[in-house]
Order: sequence, then structure tokens, then C-alpha cells
Amino acid sequence: MIDKKIVILLLSLGIIFRLIFANLIPPFTGNDEPAHLRYTQHIKVEKTLPNSNLYQNENLAGNEYFQPPLYYTMLAPLISLAPDPIHQLRIGRLFSILLWVITFYFAYKILIVIKLPQLQSIIALSLISLLPYYIFNSSSITNDSLLVTLSTCVTFYIIDLLDKKISLTKICTLSILVSLTILTKLTGFIFIPASILLLYYKQNKISRKFISITSVFLSLVILLTAWWFIYNLNVYNDPAGPIKASTAVFNHVPQSIYKYFLIARGTLFTFWAAYGPANEIRLPQISYIFLSALTLLSIAGFFLLLINRGAKPVVNRKMLNLLITVITTNIALHIFFNINQHQPLGRYLFASIVPLGICFALGLDQATPKKIRKYLPGFIIILLLFLNILGANTLIHYYY
Repeated sequence: MIDKKIVILLLSLGIIFRLIFANLIPPFTGNDEPAHLRYTQHIKVEKTLPNSNLYQNENLAGNEYFQPPLYYTMLAPLISLAPDPIHQLRIGRLFSILLWVITFYFAYKILIVIKLPQLQSIIALSLISLLPYYIFNSSSITNDSLLVTLSTCVTFYIIDLLDKKISLTKICTLSILVSLTILTKLTGFIFIPASILLLYYKQNKISRKFISITSVFLSLVILLTAWWFIYNLNVYNDPAGPIKASTAVFNHVPQSIYKYFLIARGTLFTFWAAYGPANEIRLPQISYIFLSALTLLSIAGFFLLLINRGAKPVVNRKMLNLLITVITTNIALHIFFNINQHQPLGRYLFASIVPLGICFALGLDQATPKKIRKYLPGFIIILLLFLNILGANTLIHYYY
């Protein structure tokens, strides 16, 4: 159990820094903010889904029209309260911060359910609160803000169901949550394997009942989301929509180990800290070298934890496997996307930010000498605070 005072501190710091960045970031310089707001305005005015084929002259302002509509449908009534785009932008940014508060709550609930020790819990929750790029992203208008919130809710529900009796109502609830996540962003598909693994754990074998309840789960997800893919197929001749038209493609980078290195490096840098419409504003290079070393240390420690069979499990093994499944599926989808479209953005991994934070904390704890482990939470909090202050200073010098 985490000390409530530390939870309140991290919640307060998370809100404060997001409010600072929401005011510090110039209008429409968040990731694709003009496009996200334009989509919302279209829903507000037209009351229909946009057809990007009809808005070729909008350039970047319309390059999110292929996205699933749930985030924009939720935001549309809120921006109706403001008459002009600037005030609509501010409402959208405040909405993102509100969604982060909900994310923080469910992240805290997950840590309680899996009974992660306090030191590791503080590290994991610190990332949810103070990860620089997540602060930047959750201070902007973006469908990522709703995606991460729903992803965290799904993760909590999957973990919580492991120790509860399964029922048709709970299967339906799980299907609805996963479907809502998919209808926010296609990244939501990463929860299907973890959900199936959960249903398998509830039966402990591949039985007729397992097949039945899995079929019910998948059928409901298909029923609730198929309309969106049918719409895309009719309008764009592609069930996923015109994704390629709105992403940067680097065809001059051939398939090679070097390309995978670029994907890993770009993902790592933009997972920790990056700013600007195209993530072009970065911290000093030494920052990323240190963060890379810290990440590799944590990964090494986590693998040592997995192969050390004699060690007492810190987290219930089935719960840990569910978390690992979410992470693995997210990373696999990220790599698959970048095989042909080199756009390694770390925010694509934020759908599994809570499982990643837990594994990061476990790995860092395992890789650190016992004498200094008690200092790790304080070190991580101070490090993240420093990076955010450095990021704010970088933005001030860049824009003002």
C-alpha cells in the first residue's frame, strides 16, 4: 500500500505540471492539435463522421479524419461552450487533464490490486504522474488522452477480474470497455489477447466453456466495432481508413538492423521527452543517453527477475503475465506499424503505460544493489521533476 501523502503529492504535481504546460505550449503546437480540433468541430457542426476525401484542401488540419470517433464525439459538446478556436482549444486541454486524473486513479487502483510493494508502487505511479512526454501529451488536444484513460480502465478490469467469479455481465462489460477503446484508437486491439488470456485463466484449460465465453467476448467486440470498419471500407476502400496518407513514410530506410535501431531509438526518445507538433523539440542529447542507460538497466533487471525461479514472486504470476501480454502486444503492434511507416513515436506505447511503469519499477529494483533500493523512488521523482523543469525551460527558449 502506498502512503496516501505520497499519492496526493504525485497527483498534485501531475495536475500542476499539466496546467503549466497547457498554458506554456503555444496554441495548436501539440501533436496534430489543429487536426484533432478540426475533427471535433466537424462533429459539433455537421453531426456526422467526416469524409477526408472531401477535404483535400485542409492539408494537416484534416489528417486525423480517419481516426475512430469516440474522443471527438465526447469533446464536441464541450467545445460548444466556447465561440472561438482558442477557447475551444483551452477547453480541450482541460478535458485532457481531467482524463489524466481518471487515469491516475485507476493506475493507483491497479497497484493496490496487484499488491505491488510501496517502493516499486511509488516509482510506477511517478511515471504516470511525471513522465515528461506524457505530461506534454495529456496537456494537449489529442485522442491519446482518452485512449490512455480507457486503456488503464481495461487493464484494471482485467486484473481485477482474475480473482473474481466470471459472469455474462462481466464478460459484456469487458467487451464494451475494449470496444470503446478500439473506437477511440485502433491501438485498443492490444487488449484482445490479454482478455482471452484472462478467460483462459478463469478456466485453467481450453475447454468447451472457455471457447464459449471467448466466443461471446469476441462476438460482442465485433458487433460493437464492426460498423466503423464497414464505414471505412465503404468510404476509403480500406477498413482501417487512409492511415498512410497522414503519416510520415521513410522509404529510403531499407529493412535492416539499422532501421530497427532507428525505430528503437526514436521510440525511446519520444517515450521519455519530446515537444512540438512533430516532436522536433528535444532535451539536450546527454539527457537521452542517461535515460537510455536507465531504461536498459530496468529491462535487464526485469529479465533477471523473470528467469530467477528461486526468487519469491513480487507480483502474482498470472497478473504479471496479463500485464506482460498487454505490453508485448502493444510493442508488437508498434513494430509492425513501423516496418513500412517509420514513425517511431513513444506515445504509441502509452496505452500500456501502467504495465510499463510496473515492469520498469520491478526491473529497476531488481537491478539495483539492496543498500540503495530505498532511495530509488526519491531519485526517480527528482529526476522526472528535473526533466520537466528542463523541458519547460527548453520550450520557453524555443517559443518565447
